Amino acid sequence: SSHFGSSNFGSSSSPSRSRNPGPAVVDAMVEETKKIIASADVVFFDAAGCPFCRQAEEALAAKGIAFKKVDINTWRPAIKEITGKTSAPAVFIKGTYVGGCNDGTQPWHGVKPMLASGKFEEMLKS
Repeated sequence: SSHFGSSNFGSSSSPSRSRNPGPAVVDAMVEETKKIIASADVVFFDAAGCPFCRQAEEALAAKGIAFKKVDINTWRPAIKEITGKTSAPAVFIKGTYVGGCNDGTQPWHGVKPMLASGKFEEMLKS
């Protein structure tokens, strides 16, 4: 019997709606995400109801630092490709991933530690 019988598995769903998009979809998403990251000095990938997102956002606002806020859920597969992480927030300064609220990869340690040390503003000015 043929594998293409009368079953309609998958005929109504598109790959872009899939939980785990295929490599071509992720590649296209990474390109779009890189454009978003390049579109502002500070880009903040946010998740609704995320307490660490709120803390980081409040810390930036307290310093008067403007940022572009983007829903991470739309871009999570691409963020994972770019940063190796899927957690929110994911914050970029001038295209460089600096981590989340209190954590980040070396030499960056996330928004709050970088604001406390002056490193955040330093990167913005450079």
